[in-house]
Amino acid sequence: MALNFSVRTTIERKIAEIEKEYQQTQGLILTENDLKCLLYKKLMQITKLSKPIETQDQKIYANSIHTEVSWYDKNDKLTIKPDITILEPEYLSILSKYDKYKSIKLPLPNKEFSFYGKAILFELKFIRNKKGITPKIFNNPKNSIERDFKKIQELFERLKSQGGDNDVFCYFVIFNKTDIKCKEFEHFMGQNRHGHRYKVIYATGNVQINK
Repeated sequence: MALNFSVRTTIERKIAEIEKEYQQTQGLILTENDLKCLLYKKLMQITKLSKPIETQDQKIYANSIHTEVSWYDKNDKLTIKPDITILEPEYLSILSKYDKYKSIKLPLPNKEFSFYGKAILFELKFIRNKKGITPKIFNNPKNSIERDFKKIQELFERLKSQGGDNDVFCYFVIFNKTDIKCKEFEHFMGQNRHGHRYKVIYATGNVQINK
């Protein structure tokens, strides 16, 4: 299955479904892992993504949706790990690394699988603070929205240097328990809501906090 980016319309509808369900059941998402599990479940409802397809390894099949898949950074280290990756199973191997340029098989990297081809990535954030997205949360140097955004931009630059800059698309999915947002986040959304290789989706549970 060649990954057709037209599936993005269906993906975005699934994310909207989660937001609607969250607003109806405001205890649905308690942690970021809850959000990841919900999105994984919704993505698995898309037949073209969940159907097993034969990999580079004969008689070994895989589906397209996976979590915590490591990508190489600019220093060739496996430090970039999006929450969810949709890949093309026909270009995946769990037995050997296939060099698409030299048509030869190589030893696997440390992650014990290799792949190439198109991919859709998901970086997730769940803001459970009753004060919403505060400047402190937005600017957290260890785990901020902006940090994740820059990390994926670095991945895009690495892929561009290898001639594959149009092979990967990334969703930054931000769920906020409340709908309270700081000016810094509003500015970020105004500047970075979407580009040709990414899209930022904001959703809220609309939980009302009694002051």
